[in-house]
Amino acid sequence: MADPYNVNAISALLAEFSTRLNDMEERQRLLKERVLMLSRTLLKQGEKSNKEMSLLKEDMKLIIENMDKIKDAIHHIINESSEFARKEELRVVEKYMKLWEPLNYARIEDVRDMINKAMKKRK
Repeated sequence: MADPYNVNAISALLAEFSTRLNDMEERQRLLKERVLMLSRTLLKQGEKSNKEMSLLKEDMKLIIENMDKIKDAIHHIINESSEFARKEELRVVEKYMKLWEPLNYARIEDVRDMINKAMKKRK
């Protein structure tokens, strides 16, 4: 007959191995779930990043288009600025305006009114 002591020891050892194996399987299952959850999160984050990148690319295109329009406008202004009057030219015109004093000139209608009033006063 087999020694009952050895059977109990082997049985206890097998029970301990079984418990450890179950713990390791549970840990492995939890790790698989975590890895699966991380991979899903990573995929969602990747999709979100791709969408954000495409939006940023569109925004950059708009910014570049606006910059080109601004550059064109600046070039147009620079080209047109050669036709603007200079300070010296404006000062000459200002001197002539002061000399002639166009605000003191009368309109034809004003002169006619003055003549009519003067004629009425004489009558």
